[in-house]
Amino acid sequence: MPKVTEEYRVARRDEIADAALRAFRRKGFQATSMAEIIAESGLSAGAIYGHFPSKSAIVVDVASRVIGSRILDIERLAQVEPLAPPPALPRVLVTGMMRSLGSPGIMLQLWGESMSDPEVHTLAHEVIVQLRAALTAYVSLWHQRTHGTPADEAEALAVEQVPLLISAVQGYVVQASIVPDFDAEAYLASVEKYLPR
Repeated sequence: MPKVTEEYRVARRDEIADAALRAFRRKGFQATSMAEIIAESGLSAGAIYGHFPSKSAIVVDVASRVIGSRILDIERLAQVEPLAPPPALPRVLVTGMMRSLGSPGIMLQLWGESMSDPEVHTLAHEVIVQLRAALTAYVSLWHQRTHGTPADEAEALAVEQVPLLISAVQGYVVQASIVPDFDAEAYLASVEKYLPR
């Protein structure tokens, strides 16, 4: 029997994650069954379970991919001169999230799922830690380059400001998911205008 390469495994996991995300977009995490993910993927149940032991494992994988991409967005932005001011970062994050997920409601459902599923809760915590680290590095760098702030002071400022940036993204997700007449552009413009620089 021929050996399965790592590239094949990664490609198959990607295929399953993409199928799951399509199903999640239609019905949400909670309402989507493994049978629906299997049907969406076109693969056998054995093929799915060979890569993911449970729906929670798929949810964790999909969410990790989305957040990993957003962290890469921040790291790429740190390579561009001049650096965008920190209040521009929530727009970068929500734009990328919408591109990946299609709906902010999926992220809100993930947070809700984290309250009852320990595996998803662990992921949600890890995501916040990773996002906070990427944003802190960026904001610290911005203060150093833009204002000439010494590195230790810039780091301290970043630690204070990053929770506000994360809260701005969370506020966007909640309101865009729940408020029918939510004005996304006005919200992001206000974030850019009023959050500290």
